[in-house]
Amino acid sequence: MNEIRELKLLDHTDSPWIEEVLDVVARSLGEPWRVLLARLEHAEVGASPVRVAAILRALRRVTGGRAERGRVARELRREILGQPALDAATRTTRLTTTAARIGISPADIEPMLWADLARERPVTLPNGRPDAPTLAAFANLDRIQSAVRRAYSVHIRVQDDANDLVRAAARFGLVASVTRAPDDATKLDITGPLSLFGSTTVYGRSLTALVPLLADFPRFTLDITCDRGGRHTLRVGPPLLLPAAPLPKPRRLGLAERLARDLFDLGIAVEREPPPIALAHAADLLFPELALEHRSLRWYVEIVGFATAEYLTHKLALYRDAGISRIALCIDAAHAVLPPPPLPCGRLLPFSRRIPPVALLSVLDEEEEASS
Repeated sequence: MNEIRELKLLDHTDSPWIEEVLDVVARSLGEPWRVLLARLEHAEVGASPVRVAAILRALRRVTGGRAERGRVARELRREILGQPALDAATRTTRLTTTAARIGISPADIEPMLWADLARERPVTLPNGRPDAPTLAAFANLDRIQSAVRRAYSVHIRVQDDANDLVRAAARFGLVASVTRAPDDATKLDITGPLSLFGSTTVYGRSLTALVPLLADFPRFTLDITCDRGGRHTLRVGPPLLLPAAPLPKPRRLGLAERLARDLFDLGIAVEREPPPIALAHAADLLFPELALEHRSLRWYVEIVGFATAEYLTHKLALYRDAGISRIALCIDAAHAVLPPPPLPCGRLLPFSRRIPPVALLSVLDEEEEASS
């Protein structure tokens, strides 16, 4: 049996030594990161090198701008390095001309030439000095997400209303089952990247996106069974210092929203995010994205991203056990393996990028004819 270990994370008691690290950062502004790293090696801060490194990764994450610095550095190298400058006058002319074109001083050009290299980029605090709890929160997020990227499985237990969390897991396309515990807690059992045979990097990125959402829950348990020189289970629970979950950004319509709109345009009555479906004799919960009325019949539609054949067969069996035969699973063809027939109930509609509403309605008609 796997031993469960508490994942050691940072909290407010770490603020004093984090402030000491920030003092060294402040003294190194404008100099290459290698200079900062050398100073920290000789500084006496009250933390291990591993924890200091975690704060520095958090600092890079908070200050951001990596993509823009990389673009500028590559552009500068193309213009300035080019043909060799064999004399000082030619070199100075190149630096001055390029600096004038992009609106910076010639003295600032050379440090920017290699700003896309981690150790050569200048130390900056574009938004001012961050506070210690903020850096600790981002360091914790990085630590948890690193473990999740190497997970065989992830288990989340939430004591409070977890419908939004479950819906988010579905939007991210995660292979997950949801159950209700006897004490009314919601349990998400999620397949980890190391249990899949393909697309593990993309899937791992999707799974890490779930972690910041835990900041909204005062009562939860996160168990990560992962590869850390062997299989171990790491546990995370409150109180937990995490960055506040980001506010939703304006974005293009998601798959479910777009499908609902397209169906509405065809005159189909659609209900977005209908209530979860509970099985009468089991703890499982089902979360279809849509319920719709077609030919005076009520159908459910669930959108599935990453999936194995066994996962799809099991999900259809759960709908059957819930007494629901009018179910269509819309499957992302790029990330799923379809099960062989016969299926327990319902129909599968593979799609690429967008779910065609007419094809979905045709699938519903075929299923109704087959069951008549």
